[in-house]
Amino acid sequence: MIMVRHSHHAVRPPRFRLEFAAFCEANRDAYVRYAQVRIDDQVEARRCVDVVFDALGARWVAVLGGERPAARAWRDLRTETAQRTACAAGRAGRFHAFLREDQADMMLLHHHLQLSVGNAAGLMGLTDHEARALLRGAERDLRTFLGHCGG
Repeated sequence: MIMVRHSHHAVRPPRFRLEFAAFCEANRDAYVRYAQVRIDDQVEARRCVDVVFDALGARWVAVLGGERPAARAWRDLRTETAQRTACAAGRAGRFHAFLREDQADMMLLHHHLQLSVGNAAGLMGLTDHEARALLRGAERDLRTFLGHCGG
């Protein structure tokens, strides 16, 4: 299969080129911001996102055939950032130490990066209802955790 590179280094599949380019363009900034908070290094965050998009581009047609392409891409991003995370500094990085991955991601996107629930849900491949449920659960779990810690 012939792959085509665009200006941000992500590999584009020859079929559905425009769709893949649009997906990358629409999500790159938020993906990099998320990765930067988790990894705590802007250059490494950009490399991380490039790796995710390169891998995604190599199987884009199959991803499109799946139920939720955005959810597949988000899981890939989460996995890649987790592999590159040594010890993310700051409050935002700590969400992942206390919450389930999906809850921590939603808290980071909504509270730290200040994305709307709808935008965060879209990035993660979730419905607004699913995203709000994750937020409520995360906030409840944090309150419980802080209550046990005397916070």
